[in-house]
Amino acid sequence: MRVEESLLREPGEWPLPPEMRVPVPRHRGRPPLEYRPRVRSPADVERLRRHRVPALLLTSEWVTKSGYPVSFRPWLAVPERLSRKITSEYRLLPVRDADALRAPGVVELVTLLLRFDPLAARVVAVRNRSRLDPSELYRRVRNEGLEAAATKVRLQEFAPALPKVGRPLPVGDLRWVEQNNPSSPEAA
Repeated sequence: MRVEESLLREPGEWPLPPEMRVPVPRHRGRPPLEYRPRVRSPADVERLRRHRVPALLLTSEWVTKSGYPVSFRPWLAVPERLSRKITSEYRLLPVRDADALRAPGVVELVTLLLRFDPLAARVVAVRNRSRLDPSELYRRVRNEGLEAAATKVRLQEFAPALPKVGRPLPVGDLRWVEQNNPSSPEAA
């Protein structure tokens, strides 16, 4: 058995636009107007955010502005409990801590990158060291269960309290990655 959550409109709140709603087939005993949000563009993500749904579009432009020039298809980060309730053209990135998606910063970016590109997370952390909060990085990595990925790229340098899980990459290899990936002009 699994527990799922639904998005409910509060009294006085405008509904999502019709093009963003996918009706859910009605089963016996279910409410007649249940739907799933459909996300196809950055504007749809902004509409969700205006309706207080914690959703975040992780784009290569954001990573490039943070000091690591890279190109990838966008990811849609949504709370884990809502990931099965959203239909999207983007790849979904379920996140345990929904509050982290409300006002994302460098710590959230590093944590999201740890899921699919730990080396990029390391380079972004190095290039934004002054903006990283060690206790917040510790909290986010622990909440998401990413201790092994953080250990692999030695994020204990930025949050010393992080436990070491698994084997880290050699320091020389990490330095090589940091030096051989040019900084983006936006980060300078």
